[in-house]
Amino acid sequence: MITRILVPLAALSLLAGCSGSDQPPAAPDAPPPPATNQVNVATDPCTLLTDDEVSAHVGAKVSGVPDDLPTVGRGCRWEAPDGASYVSVILNTPAFPDVSSTARRTVDIGAKKGSVLADDGLYCLVYVNGGTPWLQFGSQSADTGKPVEKTYECDRSMPLVRKVVANLKW
Repeated sequence: MITRILVPLAALSLLAGCSGSDQPPAAPDAPPPPATNQVNVATDPCTLLTDDEVSAHVGAKVSGVPDDLPTVGRGCRWEAPDGASYVSVILNTPAFPDVSSTARRTVDIGAKKGSVLADDGLYCLVYVNGGTPWLQFGSQSADTGKPVEKTYECDRSMPLVRKVVANLKW
């Protein structure tokens, strides 16, 4: 009977002694840094247009204010005091979206093509693929309450878009 108890205890002691180590367990490898789609954009969008250029477009004295979005890119917004008109320049870092089916038209901007996504007489939205980053340009004219002639806000905004692209050296 004593043998029945001692033999299993001896085997257990032997196994415990063999599996032990004098060194502490190794620390697990550090986890890899989290993946990010954020790309550093060195260009300050507020330097791509002057306050005077945008003020003339907006129709009020404006100053560029940084409008950065951490997962989107760097931006600048020039907004009239009443908020009714503005210009926005954003240098986006996620991959350029496929806008071929949603673009209303394309426009030549120097050596680049711009995709006009909105142009209703008051609001303009243009994407220009410059690789990474790519340009998102938006502008809005004040609604005067009068019928809007069938002119396009983007046509009025194209000189500013061209200036931004030229300053980006694309």
